[in-house]
Amino acid sequence: MTRLWLGLLGLLLLASCGGSESASITGDVVVVKMFDNRFEYTEIVIPVGGSVNFVGAGRNPHNAVAADGSWSTESVFGSLEQGDGDEALLTFESAGEYVFYCTLHGNAEGAGMAATLTVGGSEGE
Repeated sequence: MTRLWLGLLGLLLLASCGGSESASITGDVVVVKMFDNRFEYTEIVIPVGGSVNFVGAGRNPHNAVAADGSWSTESVFGSLEQGDGDEALLTFESAGEYVFYCTLHGNAEGAGMAATLTVGGSEGE
């Protein structure tokens, strides 16, 4: 009987963890939390002139760096390590598509803690 209850509890925990996050977000100003060890969204779409506010939201430090080296949260935050509650607001004035990653928990090839930012997507350019 104990095994049955433990199994049901495990299924309940798995179900409660799965549906709370969204894979993508679109907007003029988007907030992206950096959890342990994932970005809140894996696909972000903003218009040219739009902004992304990267916010630390976990026990571990994080950052966001474009794989092509064109931008980084370090440029506005002043450090590659953002802690819980630390914010870095970046504004994007040119259209493009960027793979970005956390240098502490991902890589420039898009593995681990990584996502994609599209500037000037379907919302207009």
